Amino acid sequence: MRIMTTACFVVGACLALGVGAGATACGGSDEEQQVATGATTDSTPTTTAAAEQDLEELQVEGAPMAVATSEGAVWVVLEQGDRVARIDPASGEVVGEPVPVGNGAVGVVAEAGSVWVASRYDNTVTRIDSSSNEVVGKPIPVGGRPMAIGAGEGSVWVFNTQDGTVTQIDAKTGKVVSTSPRIVGRAAGNADYAGLAVGDGSVWIASPAENTIARIDARSNRPAGEPIQVGAGPTGVAAADGAVWVTTLDDGSVTRIDPQTGQVVGEPIAVGGQPVAAAAEAGSVWVVDQAGTVIEIDAEANAPTGEAISVGGRPLSVAIGNGAVWVANPLSNTVGRIGL
Repeated sequence: MRIMTTACFVVGACLALGVGAGATACGGSDEEQQVATGATTDSTPTTTAAAEQDLEELQVEGAPMAVATSEGAVWVVLEQGDRVARIDPASGEVVGEPVPVGNGAVGVVAEAGSVWVASRYDNTVTRIDSSSNEVVGKPIPVGGRPMAIGAGEGSVWVFNTQDGTVTQIDAKTGKVVSTSPRIVGRAAGNADYAGLAVGDGSVWIASPAENTIARIDARSNRPAGEPIQVGAGPTGVAAADGAVWVTTLDDGSVTRIDPQTGQVVGEPIAVGGQPVAAAAEAGSVWVVDQAGTVIEIDAEANAPTGEAISVGGRPLSVAIGNGAVWVANPLSNTVGRIGL
């Protein structure tokens, strides 16, 4: 199973925001996050059965901050040591040694036979060959403080929060195609959270400081229409099946946008807590909450399908693929696996 559009983002150390893939009302630093995790760099995993039904917790030391899937693999950014681990989705075990990447690795996406990792401190994207687990070429320079990365329309897209721009990388050649004009204005560089997704010919970017979603035409990498007003603290963005989903961390809700009209559909879906990231595929949306839960939303009903699943800790990222939902949880040094 493969997610239709992928949105990866991360936060530095801000665990007080609540929902969505990112938010502005966040305190703390990246260093504080590392202290809070108490993690080590030992990447040898063990699998333990969690108390929650259908949930397994895979121990992966090094503060897993972001997760993505490709066919036959799950990729996890380990903040401590700036590495990316590959997990076998069947066994739950790490395959080989984690791959060193750039300074401040924060987001990951898989596309066109490669894994792409955004690093916020050296302003680069690292490309990894998904078949060999080896870095391809030199790091790709992008804009200032890249915090979100996604893929679609034949490209990899990076949201540079310091510049308020989006860099487009050709997914086949690894070459930078273009950089957008500034699409996020006020306090873009102060956001500890950022979200980006690709779908319906557009790139969708969350602007937590402005409570909006910016839209870019994927053909031109230029703004398309006015920013879309959503709830307070938009963070995570996911796109699939003709809908764009936005977690609004300060509201404890999820907003649905019609990608054809750019209009918000219906009322925000209350999920409570602090939703920080979302992944969407095949009629369902999975939302992780920094309060330590994961909840599924029925895309047709625009409502949660049932009770939230407790995963504990402070989960930050979610992905769908290989028959499961995967949740990165840096405080517990785990990757949660929820079978579909």
